[in-house]
Amino acid sequence: MSRLGDAIHKARLNAKLTEKQLGRKCGMAENVIKDIESGRRIVSDDQAQRILKLLGAENPISTELEVAAEPEVKLRPRPRAYVLPAEGVPPEQQKASDEATDAWLDALGGVVRRVPVMDEKGVVIDHVLTPIIGGKIEGGAPDKVLYFRAPDDSLRGFRVHAGDLLLTVPETHAQDGALMLVEFKGRRVVRKLQKLDGMRIQLQAFDREFEAAVAPAPEVRVLGRCVKLLRTL
Repeated sequence: MSRLGDAIHKARLNAKLTEKQLGRKCGMAENVIKDIESGRRIVSDDQAQRILKLLGAENPISTELEVAAEPEVKLRPRPRAYVLPAEGVPPEQQKASDEATDAWLDALGGVVRRVPVMDEKGVVIDHVLTPIIGGKIEGGAPDKVLYFRAPDDSLRGFRVHAGDLLLTVPETHAQDGALMLVEFKGRRVVRKLQKLDGMRIQLQAFDREFEAAVAPAPEVRVLGRCVKLLRTL
């Protein structure tokens, strides 16, 4: 459980509300509240502040201050390299295996989807079976969502470590306090965004220290919003 999730959890218990009751007050599903409290779901500062204020929490602190107060976290290993399928498998056996997998996925086509995992170069390196609920995956069209694999610990202060997967839904506009996948200076990166005056955007990173870069909005191409965290360890 993250410090933010723990704060919401404690505030909810103090308010004597269940996850379902809090979800109704916030307009969220019960499982969403559970994911937020456990740290599996990524919420913006604005969302977190609204939930805490609704629960009557006094002076809810920002994510930056909360993270700065956290103890040092042991660095995780570098992301695992994607391993290609083993060679030497007889063609007949491989074909039968592929056909069985395809048939199984076809049968579950309306329930789960093989969502691609992409690296910072935009290359598909893996797939993750992800549930489809109400025809959507976390509010996004199933064929448009992706997982972005964090290439390093530049978001460690925001509880995202190297190798972790961020489920990303399509979005073209910057959202304050949200972790977003962007293309900036020829690189695909995930950064926490803040909109500033003068059509500028601040891109925040947080490894051992808080870092921020400011750029004109047209220079930051927003590709998606990160909505859920899948830890690899």
